[in-house]
Amino acid sequence: MKKVVKLVSILLALMVFVVGCSADTEKKSEEKNTSKQDGSQYINLTMIKPTTINPILNNDKSVSYVLNLVYDSLFEFDENYNLQPKLVDSYNISSNNKSIDITLKDNIKWHNGQSLTASDVKYTYDLIKKNTDSSYYSLVSNISKISVNGSKNLTITFKDGYAFSLETLIFPIVSKDKLDNLKSDKLKLASNNLIGNGAYKIKTYEDRNYMLLELNKDYYDLDKNNNKKEVYVKMVPDNESQTEMVLSLDSDVSRVTLGSISKFVDNDNFVINKYQGRNYDYVLFNYDNEYLKNLDIRKAISFAIDRNSIIKDAYSNRAKLTNFPLNSTSVYYDNELKPLSYNTENADNYLKKAVLSLSKTDDNKEKDTTDDKDNTDEEKTEADDKATNNKENTSDKKDDKKDSKDSKKGRYFKDVTNSEVRALLKDVTFKIIVNKNNSERVKAATIISNNLEAIGIKTEIKDLEDDEMTKALDKKDYDLALIGCELPAVSDATYIIKQLGYDDKQLDKYLNALQNANSEDEIKSTYKTLQKYVKEKAIFISFGILDDYVVLNGRLDGELICNDFNVYRGINTIKIK
Repeated sequence: MKKVVKLVSILLALMVFVVGCSADTEKKSEEKNTSKQDGSQYINLTMIKPTTINPILNNDKSVSYVLNLVYDSLFEFDENYNLQPKLVDSYNISSNNKSIDITLKDNIKWHNGQSLTASDVKYTYDLIKKNTDSSYYSLVSNISKISVNGSKNLTITFKDGYAFSLETLIFPIVSKDKLDNLKSDKLKLASNNLIGNGAYKIKTYEDRNYMLLELNKDYYDLDKNNNKKEVYVKMVPDNESQTEMVLSLDSDVSRVTLGSISKFVDNDNFVINKYQGRNYDYVLFNYDNEYLKNLDIRKAISFAIDRNSIIKDAYSNRAKLTNFPLNSTSVYYDNELKPLSYNTENADNYLKKAVLSLSKTDDNKEKDTTDDKDNTDEEKTEADDKATNNKENTSDKKDDKKDSKDSKKGRYFKDVTNSEVRALLKDVTFKIIVNKNNSERVKAATIISNNLEAIGIKTEIKDLEDDEMTKALDKKDYDLALIGCELPAVSDATYIIKQLGYDDKQLDKYLNALQNANSEDEIKSTYKTLQKYVKEKAIFISFGILDDYVVLNGRLDGELICNDFNVYRGINTIKIK
């Protein structure tokens, strides 16, 4: 268990993983000092004014997106958030997940013509370790050492075996030759950070004004179809300026927030690229509430909530409905698992079952009032209602042992009267808390309240300011909390599941198995079991992954292959009409 706690602490750090950088230089440009370049000559981007363009010392996401064009990493996530080798030719993971042997590709060149070596990788790791405020520090926290075994071979040794160690190797690699022995203030200077290894070279850099990138013709992964246009990057003060420059056609491409995307909809000047981000929204149960400890009550709530309406009406269809805190495109997400879908008849029947199970709880205190050894199959209630919900509950199975357990007391759940349900809920009012500054969640809270009132569960909504929300969560001053988080940089949902507050030895067993898995197939299998278990226990209510957007000027021809780590991925294939 200590190991899980330690790895969960690593995940907590990864949850706040962001990337970026900034710049400080004395280099002067010979290029024209203007806010807008000839549109036919350049692809125009923006980034927030940096304090350094050293990609390891950065702290701004908008800058890191640009620097991803200049620097490559050992591995990268594709548009589906599945890991792919980048600078790596081959690798071998030890059976205990405690080390990885890596061979680098032999045709990788720095922009000054020198070859990338294993020593560059080790130097990058050492630099991150020396700078605890680096955005990448959390990614290397489980690495104990990197051993260089020749110019192209290295061994990465980890402190603890961890199934997702490979996914932590997504930090950009910098040049040891250019940066070694420089003091911290010199490391930040733009003049010392103009040499990368990626698809684009820094041709011109003017401090706090702009940067000009040209295609790296020696890049190993280019083909004849690559666009030869240079990329002009204007430096702006904030994210709002980035959006406004795209609207005014002074910028060709920009990431746009959910709150700003309406400005671009139905505008023929723009093409909108939508992709799954990493912002995840869900409902947290307070397990200090005796009613919410009851599985039947939680299932009644889960069936009562119309999640499709929430995605449509609260999120304006700008989110992907998911059942678990993983991107639905991930190889680890179980798309075949049927959710506890909206069904008021099932909700009513589970309230009837709760009358029986809670009465048993009064007689014999149970850790989770309807949990027993036969908890791997869906309950009989869904099957009883399959005529009205045939399409959504085709995978539901009967649990005859549970029903027979109730029948020994002389009653089935269908014998419970509506008046008994009303008596059960008479003194129940669930407090729903939500951040008043998040309009989507506020709308979702209203839908949830209406859905629960429809099955006889009274609610009260508390719209809270940021600090009030934090205090309420810390003090557990809620029954249902509508919250969100950023999915970690790795595909490990352990931290999110742990913080749900559900105390269960079987769940701990699955989480341990997940973090100790030794192959992708084993991770998939364990995730499949875990996702099914979380559903069957109705541990929380998932809304899903919020969409992210990149807007392109209509004069560009092509499509970016975006994810949250790299919004300009594939820009070298974009053409100008």
